[in-house]
Amino acid sequence: MRELWRPEVDLTRPETLPEALRGVRCVVSTATCFPRNPADGAIDRIDRDGNLALVEAAEQAGVERFVFVSFRPIALDFVLQRAKRAVEKRLLESPMRSVVLRPGKFMDIWFSPLCGFDPAARSAAIFGDGTRPLTWIARDDVAELAAHVVADDDPPEMLELGGPEALSQQDVVSIYEQSTGAPWTRAPVAVEELERQLREGSELEASLAALMLEAHLGAVTDMAPVLDRYPVRLTNVREFATR
Repeated sequence: MRELWRPEVDLTRPETLPEALRGVRCVVSTATCFPRNPADGAIDRIDRDGNLALVEAAEQAGVERFVFVSFRPIALDFVLQRAKRAVEKRLLESPMRSVVLRPGKFMDIWFSPLCGFDPAARSAAIFGDGTRPLTWIARDDVAELAAHVVADDDPPEMLELGGPEALSQQDVVSIYEQSTGAPWTRAPVAVEELERQLREGSELEASLAALMLEAHLGAVTDMAPVLDRYPVRLTNVREFATR
């Protein structure tokens, strides 16, 4: 089998992009440093400037379509949101056929120790009172929807994405208790602490705090219009918990 040569690509080095984009008709960007890179300036350097450089290079290379994975708007000001919106704005002005995907809370991230949710320890951080609903979505479902968008001759410019059911944080922990057959420890995180972190924390801490405040406030996406166009079977929380 012939091995394909792939050039080294670094979004912080725009000179590496043209060779990688030669002959490419469609780009799908999920590129982000969040939440792995704690350095101040990393979000602007990668999520904003890196993706903007990729859009520019894609235009210069004659790419026909650009699909960008962002996230749904939150009524708070923080660096990660500013970065995502800057790329969205640039794409809407681009001559390329561009599609922005705005998923809600990824199960793969929020139901993991990264966000204080630890199935091994049977413990979960609860942001605020944990009673407001969110439409959690699985990463694989977003990937499948992105593939449909790539194949669609006439896709919409923007798609708001969520999972198949609206469940609160407390509901999710109850489902995991049923799946594991054991009680879980719920560790509440006060809204006041999240608001302080949003004001005073590093760029990474402030962005995490904003997203955790959204979990407290709730965020529900109606997926009926998307599923009418792209008939994907979405993963529910119970299925995700039992994998």
